[in-house]
Amino acid sequence: MNHVSLSARESNKANIQARVVQCALQLFRERGVDATTMEAVAEVAGITKRTLYRYFPNKEAIANAYWLGNVREKVAMLPALLQAYPDTRTRLSAVFLDACAGLRSDTELARMHFSYQFQQLGRQLEDKAELANDFTTFLSAVMQQGQASGDVRLDISAEQLAWQVQLIFAGICLIWFSNPGLYALEERLTEAVACFMDGAGSAH
Repeated sequence: MNHVSLSARESNKANIQARVVQCALQLFRERGVDATTMEAVAEVAGITKRTLYRYFPNKEAIANAYWLGNVREKVAMLPALLQAYPDTRTRLSAVFLDACAGLRSDTELARMHFSYQFQQLGRQLEDKAELANDFTTFLSAVMQQGQASGDVRLDISAEQLAWQVQLIFAGICLIWFSNPGLYALEERLTEAVACFMDGAGSAH
């Protein structure tokens, strides 16, 4: 009975969160992010402000939930990615360029997601919470495949390598968000993959 009740509560929670994200996206696109209030989101979603804040402390958290949902959809495509590209370099490039297309299509929501993720990072490190997320897990699988095929070093764990490349990706994107005219995002991400795979040191 308790198990059934718990499952029902979890299902209800997931339904509320999904409805909030859907309603918030509608308002963001109709009114703009700045003009959309959390109160308006609660009203359109048909819940109280107290309930809304229980799940999402701010608009950035809502955008983060939307973006993570997109990432989870990409995770399902991992087997196809590993088969479609011959090595780690081309797989990382494909992941980054695909993400780049998403950033351009939903720039403001993507910026909010990245901002929220970095806000949470400090708290997670302080609390020693689990830092892995879907994107990290996705990149870890790419690194593991590279280690298995011999084009990625074995003395550093796949998880640590995934974190390094994810931080590089996030840093480039955050700078681009602040000034999209500063550099061509696709070109900078491609350069980052090359630097990560080849290393920054010159060969002697």
